[in-house]
Amino acid sequence: MINLGLGEPDFDTPAHIVETAYKAAKLGEPRYPPTDGIAALTLAIIDKFKRDDTPNFSPSEVIVGNGAKQVIFDAFMATLENTSEVLLCAPYFGQYKDMVSILGGRPIVIDCPPDNGFRLTHELLEAAITPHTRWLLLNLPSNPSGTSYDAQQLSELGDVVRRHPHVLVMSDEIYEDITFDNKKHVSFLSANPDLSGQVLIVNGLSKAYTMTGWRIGYGAGPAPLIKGMTKVQSQISSGACSVAQAAATAALNDPQNSVALFKSAFEESVIWLSKVSKGSMA
Repeated sequence: MINLGLGEPDFDTPAHIVETAYKAAKLGEPRYPPTDGIAALTLAIIDKFKRDDTPNFSPSEVIVGNGAKQVIFDAFMATLENTSEVLLCAPYFGQYKDMVSILGGRPIVIDCPPDNGFRLTHELLEAAITPHTRWLLLNLPSNPSGTSYDAQQLSELGDVVRRHPHVLVMSDEIYEDITFDNKKHVSFLSANPDLSGQVLIVNGLSKAYTMTGWRIGYGAGPAPLIKGMTKVQSQISSGACSVAQAAATAALNDPQNSVALFKSAFEESVIWLSKVSKGSMA
């Protein structure tokens, strides 16, 4: 039996990240942080996007939250009305639908067939958009299907979005570093840089850096949207834990050796499970 439940890596947080948090606590940093994130972490996030060849962001276009789910919730709460529709690509992470429903929006499920690798096609997207569509929510790579997209496939989806400027795209890329078979993650915005005014990228530290309990996620998108999300977050939780933000800054700025190590271990586990499922283990 393969458990497709909680997405939690089974490694400890790298020691240098923990040490940074300890030093931050000792230096008296546990004060109220800015609602949208400490300056050092904001700059580290901007630099991370530059390394990934994603269009440049300014500090006013970045928000740090208590995990990626809060960033998603902030965005929905700042933008959804009772008539707003959010397009979800099935199979999808179940809490997406719940968040939309809680906030009064209408989740619209697009069934993405297995014979196309559970991918959303431009034909399916075009058919699903209405005047009430507020968001298209993508998960790259997808939880739970593992589906990924190449630049051409994302560009085709981008062509549809260009024809519908009232539609925003939320690209949840929390699993970007867990790709196998030498495949390179492609961000929706990297494939469609001219759509920066319609795209919110959501990411975090939980998966790639095994920092699930540190609760640091972030979003990057248009400044007016980020401003609205910051207002929402200020009334819910204020800023994310200052010590955890210091740790996240180190994770993004320091050498990325641990990310490669974790990815290799995950891939070995997938290969082992594949052999077991095929009955080829001795």
